[in-house]
Amino acid sequence: MVYNMAMKLLPVARWNKEEKMSVATNRAWSIAVAVVLVMTVAGCFQKHLPPPTFPNEPDGFRGIKWGTDIARLPGMELVKNGGAEKYYVRPDEKLKIGDAIVEKITYGFYRDEFFKVTISLKGLMNYMHMKETLTGLYGDGDHVFGKSLYAWTGTKVNVVIEFNGVLNEGEVLYLYKPVMEKRTRETGSKPPKGTGDL
Repeated sequence: MVYNMAMKLLPVARWNKEEKMSVATNRAWSIAVAVVLVMTVAGCFQKHLPPPTFPNEPDGFRGIKWGTDIARLPGMELVKNGGAEKYYVRPDEKLKIGDAIVEKITYGFYRDEFFKVTISLKGLMNYMHMKETLTGLYGDGDHVFGKSLYAWTGTKVNVVIEFNGVLNEGEVLYLYKPVMEKRTRETGSKPPKGTGDL
């Protein structure tokens, strides 16, 4: 008798289990289709999004336009000669930016084209003042979690500020992308020393 009742209820139990699996399967497929649809729509719009930029993207630094030939800049002093890549300073450089006092400002040239500025600073307060100046001019920037590093990515220029608390030093980099890309193409990127030993 118990066996007969169990046999009568078995199709109902089996149906309920199959129905639950069917509902779960349908829900999973619906979610998958929705995700694919959202990604497809986002992909369509992505082609029409403007390139990344930030407010007041600089076309140079302190009166020197990106890409300017070093021959057009008398008075620059060579401090490092790396062949095609050379670094200069201005002897009469103003070493104050906003409330920050900086140690040195170096101008980088690749094949005589202006492409990089490095601003060196010491002390947390100078870093904070410099970051305040940059965010006031360029907006909040992208913060790298867990580090004292902020970056602004533009159509032609990247700006980065970083602070090393252990050394109590900071640095601001301005990089002109067209010349950086040319440099990368011409020099290639070499793997770090020792990678062949792995």
